[in-house]
Amino acid sequence: MRTLKYNVAIPDSYLYGTKTNIDRTIKVFQLSRTLSIFRISSIYIYHDKVLNPSNYERKFLTMLLEYLDTPQYLRRKIYPMSEMLRAVGRLHPIRSPHHKDNPGKKNLKSGEIRVGLLEKKGGMLCVDIGLDSLIQYRGNIRQVGNKINVKIMRTGKQIYAIDVPNEELANLFWGYSVHYYTDLKKLVQTFDPSNLLLTSKNSPYFNGKVMDYNSTQDYDPSCAMLVIFGSPKYGLDVIFNKEGIDNKKYQSFNFFPHQGTQTVRLEEAIFGVLSILNCCLK
Repeated sequence: MRTLKYNVAIPDSYLYGTKTNIDRTIKVFQLSRTLSIFRISSIYIYHDKVLNPSNYERKFLTMLLEYLDTPQYLRRKIYPMSEMLRAVGRLHPIRSPHHKDNPGKKNLKSGEIRVGLLEKKGGMLCVDIGLDSLIQYRGNIRQVGNKINVKIMRTGKQIYAIDVPNEELANLFWGYSVHYYTDLKKLVQTFDPSNLLLTSKNSPYFNGKVMDYNSTQDYDPSCAMLVIFGSPKYGLDVIFNKEGIDNKKYQSFNFFPHQGTQTVRLEEAIFGVLSILNCCLK
């Protein structure tokens, strides 16, 4: 059975109705944990033209998601302390595979892959990979301040970092990337219709398979299914109508038949849908 990959699209109104930065922080943390648990490599955030959230809410959501995906040893260098990050000290670690501890140089293994921050010291390019000191970088990237993936090499007592071949990361879950779209229609148009999956309480119950997924194509593992969610207040029917998108062109399912509550919160829906897909589509 082929393994399907899937990514997630949510509106920038995800924090709608959340009044304090502490509550916003906890809610984004729950989302980051969900993405990491289910190995989601990309999250697409689209502008919700119905609720039209503030720029502050959008920035809070996108920046905190990126912050939480960053290894802890690099966070202070990349993200200066701000009002939006004031409550992050309350959070537990995400513990993704690329969030590694400091093993000390003696215990650092040759061939190990780590996330580093490219810096320049004494005219030489180095990377911070979470050790007590920087190590020399012998790769091709030259833009200082970039967060990069490196492979650790040892030659005797000398330790240095090189670039990681793309194929070595292909089968790893190495965190998620955050993408923002001001126009949902443009986001939808970047995917083949057979690679889109809508979630709606007004749709048929999910039957355990995505019927049209690449049905006429050879499976390309680089093509992921995009699962699109509505907002905390409005479903995709309303949002697609506002955007002028015909939702009948795409597969759409209700993943919560006979639900025991009047509503399913967006963060609950994301976790629940990904749980179901994780069981049924792998």
